Amino acid sequence: MAGPTLEELIKEFGIEPASTQTSGPRAKLLAQADRMLTELAKYKGEDELDGDTTRFWWAPQSVNGKRRVSARYGGKVVQGLSTTVDNTLPSVRATIETFRKLIEKSTDDTWAAEEERRKK
Repeated sequence: MAGPTLEELIKEFGIEPASTQTSGPRAKLLAQADRMLTELAKYKGEDELDGDTTRFWWAPQSVNGKRRVSARYGGKVVQGLSTTVDNTLPSVRATIETFRKLIEKSTDDTWAAEEERRKK
């Protein structure tokens, strides 16, 4: 007698299958941008941008009222995709949203030079 299929058990136990692993640089960057925007949505003020690590796209401290914002994936900053903005939550959010639009408009071919640079 055959038992239930894996799909039936997944449905029965209400497991949400994880989305496909992001593979190309564009997909990785989009996933990271979305993660940054989700994190920023939790914040109420600029002081929450401060930290002691660079796990986010914004610098952990501001300098002279400015904060560096850099797109990164794979633990490395994307060359040329960094800027300094006012140290305000709206400025940081707007910059990351702009980065996301740029990434969305790109293709994996757009990132070929960055991928090649990372191999060195």
